[in-house]
Amino acid sequence: MKEKIHPVMNHVTAQCACGARFDILTTSENVKLDVCSRCHPFFQGKGDSLIIDTEGRIDKFKKRFGDKIGGAGTK
Repeated sequence: MKEKIHPVMNHVTAQCACGARFDILTTSENVKLDVCSRCHPFFQGKGDSLIIDTEGRIDKFKKRFGDKIGGAGTK
């Protein structure tokens, strides 16, 4: 293996826009985040509201199949 080819890893504190701070190991000197697991809707249990239907695909699917979609073993 070649020597001295790996980047230097730094222990830094990443700061989110919401104010949360995380200690991480990275090659960067400082890390600023836009969203994190504390402020992102998916991690707060609001993941269902993230489905964006811009062309009516979900409504078209529900109109076409309705309640016919089931679990394993259904035809």
